[in-house]
Parts: sequence; C-alpha cells; structure tokens
Amino acid sequence: MNMRHDHTKWLTHFVRDRIPEQDFPGQTEEEYLYYAGGEVDQDACAFDVLSAIIRLGGIRPGYSFRKDRTTIYGGQPAICATEMPLYSFADYARSRSDSGKVSAYGIAFLKSEFYEAGGRPAIYGLSQDNIQMVRNEPTCRILPDDVLPVAEQYRYVAYNPSSTSSWIDWSHEREWRWIPQDPDKDEVWVVDHNGIMGPTPALPLFKGKLDGRPFTKVCLIVWTKEEADRVQEMLTGFYLAGSNNYGTPFDRKLIEKSKIIILSDIIASVENGKKLEAQTIEGLEAANLIHSIKISPPPKNAAKVVENAIKLAAKAAKKAQAEFFAKHGRGNGYCGFAHATTTDVTNPMVQYMLDKNLAAGPFDGRVWISVPLGREQSLDYNEAGCIAAAASLTKSLGINVFVETRYD
Repeated sequence: MNMRHDHTKWLTHFVRDRIPEQDFPGQTEEEYLYYAGGEVDQDACAFDVLSAIIRLGGIRPGYSFRKDRTTIYGGQPAICATEMPLYSFADYARSRSDSGKVSAYGIAFLKSEFYEAGGRPAIYGLSQDNIQMVRNEPTCRILPDDVLPVAEQYRYVAYNPSSTSSWIDWSHEREWRWIPQDPDKDEVWVVDHNGIMGPTPALPLFKGKLDGRPFTKVCLIVWTKEEADRVQEMLTGFYLAGSNNYGTPFDRKLIEKSKIIILSDIIASVENGKKLEAQTIEGLEAANLIHSIKISPPPKNAAKVVENAIKLAAKAAKKAQAEFFAKHGRGNGYCGFAHATTTDVTNPMVQYMLDKNLAAGPFDGRVWISVPLGREQSLDYNEAGCIAAAASLTKSLGINVFVETRYD
C-alpha cells in the first residue's frame, strides 16, 4: 500500500479551456479549422472538452501549441499526463487559474496501464545546449538523431533552470507522454471540421481491455457537484448502451470500476478537514470523496407502473392526433419522426424500461421511450401525438420526458 502523500500510482491528463488564438495556428482558414476539429466549439470550456473525451471514448493526441508552434518534438502530436498528486495539482491549478494554461478538469488512469499502452516519462533537458534542429516548422520540430533518437523525441521537454533570460522548468509536473502505437487499435471515431465521420488516432481509454488494450478503470475529475452529476449521467448512459453513437465500444467493466472526483471537495478536505489521505487518488475512498455510476434496481411495482404509464401515454397521443387530423388532416409539412425522449438514465424506471426493451438507447445519453403512436409521414402529425405522450409520461413516471424530432 502506498503511504506517501507525494507519490501516486495514477497519472492525470488535465484539460483546459480552448484558446483559439493559441491552440489552432494556421496560415489559412482551412488549417485553422483542421486543428480546431468538429467535435467541440473552438472556444469550448474545459468541462466541454472533458465531456468530449468521455463521449468519444478516448483522448486524441495534440501538438501543445505555444506561440504558433508545437512544443512536442519528433514530428507527431502526443498525449501529456502528469504524475503530480491530486491535491498538489489542485493547488497548482488554483494558483494559476488566470494563466489560461491550467484547469481543474481531467481524466486519470493507472501509471502501470499507461506504460503498458506505450506511455513513457518525459525527458527533461539534454546533455547539449544550443542544438541546431533538423526541422523547425510549426507542427514538426526534430532534433538531430545523434542527440536523441527521433522515436524518443516526443518525450523531450525543454529544460533550463539556470538561465536568467530564458528560464524554463516544468519538472514539477512529473510529465509522461504517449504517441499511438498500433493504428488498428489506438483510435476512436470522430466528426471532423468538414462534418465527415471517420477514425482518428487516440488513446482509447473507454475500450478498457477490449481489443487488447490494458485499461481497467479511470477517474474523471471535475470542479463541482453539478458537473459530477452530469458526468455520472454520461457514464451511466454509456454503461447501459455499451457504445457511443459512432459505434466505438465502451467496456462496461471499466465503467463499473471508474470513479468521479470533485476537486473542490479535495481542497476543502485537505485544508479544512485536515484529511491528508485525500491528497492522492488512492486515499480518496477512505476519505469518502469519490462517486461512481448509478445503476439502481427497479421498485417492485415497476412493471405495473410502466405498463400503466405507457397505456396512458398512448391514449393521450391518440386523442391529440385525432384533434390534429380534424384541423389539418395528416399534415402537409416535412416528413419525419418524433420520439418521447428522456436523459434521466440514472432513474431506476428508465433503466428498467431499457432492460425490458420498452425503450431504446441510450444514444449519447438520450433514451427513446416506446409508446404506440399513430404513425404518418407528416412530422407535424407525429409530433402532435408525441407531445401529448411526453406530457403524460412525465406525469406518470415522475421524470422529464420531452420530444425529439428528426427529418425523414
């Protein structure tokens, strides 16, 4: 058992708010959009960036641009992680919250499993100074091979703690880095800046041990209880679905073992509660500071309650569609579909309906409840019935049910 508070078995990949003018250099709009991608807004906040990692099932390598050039050497992007204990980083992030370079959101994984996946500790500094680079371009900086083999250059971090004019020292971050090892395994599917879906290199954490990957659990790090609840809903949804909307598999065993950490609770526990064990992820369970996904057994009367709720919803929908038909016929607008939808995947009644095939999904956290409706080509006609059904289900089941439409 690890008893040191300055050492941990975990590595953490922290994310921050996107800063367009720093993160996405390029001489043309096409280059700019290429680096920005199509999955999150160009100026997305750190929580949205973390949510995208969860939703996509893994972390994509980055160039870590500074002053319009990559800080990753060797000619390819990498994933960076820190070995700093959780409280140490929380305090560090708090002290640099206005710098735009550090945030309190991230995803942690076991060091041993990251190593097995190909991750290695960073190399701080070299034995030689004033090295002439072989290539020094915005996205490709390569050192001479006799200084450091190209295959290892992604690990290099510039280091000069003695200079007064060009001081640089990031060694306190205890950084590790990773580059893709197997193009057939190290990938997730994404939508790019042109709206085209396809595979892209990534560390596929949520595949767990599927496809021969080594990961058994992760920890998601957020700042507030409200954000933790949102992450809990996302993880629970992917646990129930077994994959995301792009077909990327999610290992249920990994999600079962994964935890959610509220960083503000860590700071309060250490500073106010004097719980030193809460400085590391290993000590959080003893300090009662971790949260997990929410799979709840249904109440004993679930079958009767759901059956009655669906009958009432179907009756309300039939009445609403009859009224619509009396006024508008079958409708002359667009063709399409309407679904009675909920995002409350942690609710035991919703989980019961999914288990009994009375609902479909989750689709990125959205569940379509199966209600017998009169179906026509008209979207307006279908929507009229679905609105009534959703209102009835909300009342009967005590959950928020809304209407989701899509064109045919």
